[in-house]
Amino acid sequence: DEDAPSSLVARRANQNQKRPHLASLVEHLADAEKFRMQIIREISEGVKKIQNPGLGEHAIRDLNDGINKLIREKWHWNRRIKELGGKDYNREERKAMLL
Repeated sequence: DEDAPSSLVARRANQNQKRPHLASLVEHLADAEKFRMQIIREISEGVKKIQNPGLGEHAIRDLNDGINKLIREKWHWNRRIKELGGKDYNREERKAMLL
């Protein structure tokens, strides 16, 4: 049924949707993975910007606050991905930090 929200057609139409504020609102693993990757790209962009030596202290602090917020948000998406039957990214990231 193409009208079902879980149908492939409906999901493809929503691929450019905004990221929900709550990870728990997402019901499909593929969508959660997509939003997680979106956050990782945003973190990467913020890290690139913060390395600019011409930035003032205020701009650096603002960028750092934004990066920290995104890292917290990524943790929630990682948890949701695990709830939906995907990889346990939080555990994998903790292991990588210990190396």
